[in-house]
Amino acid sequence: MTHLMLLLAFLAQDPLDESPWGLAPSHSASWGISSWAPTLAETGVRWIRGFNQAEPDKALGVAEKSSYRVSGILAWSPKGSKFSFPVNNLPEWEAWITELLTKTKGRVKYWEVWNEPPNFSESKDPRDYAKIVVSAYATAKKVDPTIQVGLAAQSVNLNFLAQALEAGAAGHFDYVTVHPYEVMDMMEKGWEAQYMSIVPTIRKLLADKSPTKTDVPIIITECGTTVEKQFTQERQADQLVKVFTLSLAQGVKRIHWFEGIDGDSGPFGLIAGSNEKAPKRLSFTAMTQLVKVLGHSPKRAGWWVKDGKHFAFAFEGAEGPVVVAWAVYGATSQLSFGARLRIVNPRTGATHEAETVDLTNAPVLILGVPALRLTESRAAMSKPFPWGGDYTNAKEVSWSAEAGAKGLHPWGEARVVDGGRDQTATPGQSFTVDPNFLSYTPTPIKITMLLKRAKPDKGAGFNFGYEAVSGFKGGFGWYNVPEGAEWATKTWTLKDPQFTGKFGYHFSVNSDSTEHSAYLIKSVTVTKE
Repeated sequence: MTHLMLLLAFLAQDPLDESPWGLAPSHSASWGISSWAPTLAETGVRWIRGFNQAEPDKALGVAEKSSYRVSGILAWSPKGSKFSFPVNNLPEWEAWITELLTKTKGRVKYWEVWNEPPNFSESKDPRDYAKIVVSAYATAKKVDPTIQVGLAAQSVNLNFLAQALEAGAAGHFDYVTVHPYEVMDMMEKGWEAQYMSIVPTIRKLLADKSPTKTDVPIIITECGTTVEKQFTQERQADQLVKVFTLSLAQGVKRIHWFEGIDGDSGPFGLIAGSNEKAPKRLSFTAMTQLVKVLGHSPKRAGWWVKDGKHFAFAFEGAEGPVVVAWAVYGATSQLSFGARLRIVNPRTGATHEAETVDLTNAPVLILGVPALRLTESRAAMSKPFPWGGDYTNAKEVSWSAEAGAKGLHPWGEARVVDGGRDQTATPGQSFTVDPNFLSYTPTPIKITMLLKRAKPDKGAGFNFGYEAVSGFKGGFGWYNVPEGAEWATKTWTLKDPQFTGKFGYHFSVNSDSTEHSAYLIKSVTVTKE
């Protein structure tokens, strides 16, 4: 039996096909795979997204030697032209796909169409993307019917995907990929619930625009954070643990961390340099510990949200129940499960035993949780994930400087002056509604803001924009905050909002610069019409 036949037989019954642990190397790192693949394999990660397609045998040979599975990216434009969706060159596009997939047949099963579209394309038209998806899907299936073709999007750009599906891409894909960098950054400050809405919102999109594909796998093919300036390696390690935990908890099939080793995109790596001899960051240890305790077939087992704000996510791991837990940003808490527990610090791998777990915003891994306690966590999976309450059936959500968030959340920290949120130091302000209140489904709403100038004699104003069916939408014109020291009311009536959280927020006000942002916001209310 030939090497290829052996490999095909192995992949046909590959037990690691369902492993959720992946890396996404940058362009330069993918070309230098031999310099890092063996060392990164020590973490237990078994998937790589992206490889040097100019030398597929060499790249895949290195990956396979270290027991990696590899997924690929389909992106091509004619030489000498600006890189763009090749809608005017579909025969050449299909020939290129046929040649590449024939060369890698049996070795690369997953192929996503383009890297985070509409990025890296002169054309931003979702109709053009739909054309190349349909073409790629048909061509790939001719080469090998078992190949899985992925629908892709920049960030969590579901408005773009909705338009592409309507334009013909519906039914022509086997999985969906997103790159939730911006939503990941928000969860550091207590927006875990917004991250937890990614998969449910994608499911709504698919049920609406491509119902035969409602339950296809969701794969995060890039997500990561740098280590530079104020962003410490402790923060990176914590973010890695939270990304994998929250992704698995909502049913993501696989997550590819960007990236294993520092490449041309900056200091994103688990290794702090451009070769395997460079120092390993704390994130390297965190990844190793996650794979070790959760194994390659972790089963989500629900969650607890203590006091409505502290997080604990349960899984069936490699050797029994595992809980990953942390306290909300800016606070501490404690967990007790009525038993002696083993607590692992993912940053270092240090372990100790205790009956009570002290929580900070840095996550810990908890082993030895009694199986009976998982009954409660599993029950929570059938309920909306809370964000300071359940706003599923609410008529309106609001935020005020006095009462805080009640289903509506302003991004960022701000000081309160004269009963209002002071916008003087920031040119823009974004808001997110609780995803259980409104996500994806276009629903007419009214947004009411109570505001005034920070200084009665200094002008202030802004533009307003929101996520709509057509994408992020403005067109309301510049709003001047009225003169004087009294609170004024501004109302926007929206007929076509489609809140998906592309960058984690749903609507915003933007003054362009701090020259025009000298105003205070007392309250904002979103009401369903």
